[in-house]
Amino acid sequence: MSTVCAPASPPGRGAVSLVRVAGPGVPDLLRDRLGRLPSPRSAALVAWKDRRGKVLDQALAVYFPAPHSYTGDDVLELSLHGNPLLVREVLLDLHASGIPLAAPGEFTRRAVESGKMDLSRAESVAAVVSAETGEALEASRRILSGALRGRLEPLRSSLLELSARLELEVDFAEEEAVPGGHDLLEPLARVVAELDRLRAAQDRVEARGHAPRAALAGRPNAGKSSLANALLGEDRLLVSPVAGTTRDWVEVPVPVGTGTVVLVDTAGLGTPTDGLDSLAQDRARAAMEAAPLRLVVVEAGRELSAEESELARRPRSMVVRTKSDLHPGWIPPEGQALASAETGEGLEAVRDWLSEACSGEGLGEGEVALVGDRQRQAASQAARHLREAESRLRASQPELAAWSVRQALLALGELVGEVPPDEILAAVFSSFCIGK
Repeated sequence: MSTVCAPASPPGRGAVSLVRVAGPGVPDLLRDRLGRLPSPRSAALVAWKDRRGKVLDQALAVYFPAPHSYTGDDVLELSLHGNPLLVREVLLDLHASGIPLAAPGEFTRRAVESGKMDLSRAESVAAVVSAETGEALEASRRILSGALRGRLEPLRSSLLELSARLELEVDFAEEEAVPGGHDLLEPLARVVAELDRLRAAQDRVEARGHAPRAALAGRPNAGKSSLANALLGEDRLLVSPVAGTTRDWVEVPVPVGTGTVVLVDTAGLGTPTDGLDSLAQDRARAAMEAAPLRLVVVEAGRELSAEESELARRPRSMVVRTKSDLHPGWIPPEGQALASAETGEGLEAVRDWLSEACSGEGLGEGEVALVGDRQRQAASQAARHLREAESRLRASQPELAAWSVRQALLALGELVGEVPPDEILAAVFSSFCIGK
């Protein structure tokens, strides 16, 4: 297996950037650059040099000798100061030394191929990284911990026993050495029900697997963009006293307690000033219809318009009274929030509402959800073969039922990713980031 390298932290500036090197060439690389091998699995402060002996950075090096590493082979994790120019220098030097850049997901693929993890856990690595909601993160985390294999092993053991009994049914059918097989229907049904529960949990998680959208609706200069900036904590959107500054809707991801909500800042609603404004309002209303959540933004101190009242009556809508600092002592009607982008008053209440509104039914105690299309298809295939086995047992066709159970066992093996073909590995890891 070749030695490869890659950045293992996001691009851009930060406190620390991580470069990972994996393969049989790691010990020689360390001896060449450091003059020694660091103590295994211990962080060592080192002067990291290039191939000509120039010190590139004071870094932390952690050496993981094979097989006790993430990938199963020799691994070096080099923590550099978080400057992308420095990371580039280190990677270019490694490349010039004959160590190529790793392919997307190559480190995790090596972990699968070396037996450090099965494919289902490898898929959960990518899902943990990309999760946008608390539910999706928890589902991925449980599979990464091995919960899916723990749930499937009893099912496979049960099917192996059923398969053996069905083979006996086929071999000794003429002598009637075993019962007619109908007593196997209940165990088959239990396995199918468990597979259905895994897929149902995945449906629930995926229904809320992406950051929900919350449209900000209101008149021009109601304070929609200012509210979005205040919730985000930075001036991302253009704010102006001139009405109609926002023409097209703009999306801003905002972190809340249960994950992330995407605020959709829209054009102000009211009497159009021209054709462009009319088109902008049409697009704003379309964005409001598409968004599952709505913040109806109205300046404190005035009555809601008919359109604002209609929007406020819709499910999962909240009225936010803005510019409270300009209306001291004004008390909003019950159920409406009072906020100020200038002073920060009421912003936490808005965040809490967004967090509660976008939180759904999570996983129950000990519940496991599948992750990704490949796992869903394998589980569906296994359940389909088992339902075929049930119907064939009812029709007194034990030979065909035995074949269906064997096919279900193969599908369960594919579900956990035992000895996956190269084309499946390639498809799975093509969506991974470089360095993972």
